Amino acid sequence: MKNFLKLTALLLLLSITSYARSIEDIKESGEITIAVYEDFPPYSFVENGELKGIDVDLGKKIAKSLNVKALWYLTGFDENLAADLRNTIWRGNKVHKNKADLMFRIPYDYEYMRLTDVSTGELQNEMVTIKGPYQSEKWIIATHKDIIPEIKTLAIFAYQTIGVEVDMLPDLHMSGFARGMLQRNIKHYRNFQDAVKDFKDGKLDAIAGLKSQVEYLLDYKNNKDKYYLTKNIPQMKSQWDIATAVASTYRALSYHVDGEIEKAYKNNEIKKIFEKYNVEYLPPISRTQ
Repeated sequence: MKNFLKLTALLLLLSITSYARSIEDIKESGEITIAVYEDFPPYSFVENGELKGIDVDLGKKIAKSLNVKALWYLTGFDENLAADLRNTIWRGNKVHKNKADLMFRIPYDYEYMRLTDVSTGELQNEMVTIKGPYQSEKWIIATHKDIIPEIKTLAIFAYQTIGVEVDMLPDLHMSGFARGMLQRNIKHYRNFQDAVKDFKDGKLDAIAGLKSQVEYLLDYKNNKDKYYLTKNIPQMKSQWDIATAVASTYRALSYHVDGEIEKAYKNNEIKKIFEKYNVEYLPPISRTQ
């Protein structure tokens, strides 16, 4: 805990004067501020006082390509992704007003990028440029093989328990399934890692979450005999690409990031990063079609 607090203090100190900048300003300063979500393994997390994760490793690669030092902006989850982008990339944090130059783990989805504000009709994300898709992500269900060896329909959860993170898509989808038939067996958690702990302890029959996160937290690569993973969640859009975001006024940076990620994808560097964390790599759909 002490190491975590020290690291957090250092990260905040380093980013205290940060603001979104052009690629020229970044090179001149010798530093790039990169936003990743805090406590979100295997993408970004602190272990033994060191910031690690898939997004962290990719961020270091981007910084190296610019010949600058990576400064980390740890951000939490706001009410929705539009708020995350507003507070982290183009407007700045509500309290300290700091901004990041680059942010990881943004949906690369045409429908999302074209979302409009209900009250104004304006694009929700017109202030950011989303480029550099680097993986495809899925929502899946994991079960104890000896209890639920396979899933053909969600109706099985009328009899078996499943843990979900509150207000995430699996929660909303399953809670509304068959007019709420499953609700009594859906256990809600503020933190998905708590759901995983209860699942591993045998307090839940199943969990629903992000494929990469489920694989990492269950050490699935070494426990395939114990757990069954679905390919998706029945009757739900379960797969989309993950990319990066920068302020729309600094498109040159987004093009540079996209080019570096394209190279890393083609030479299998990204795949190796995922393998490092014992997670199966799903290539971005947009780069395989």
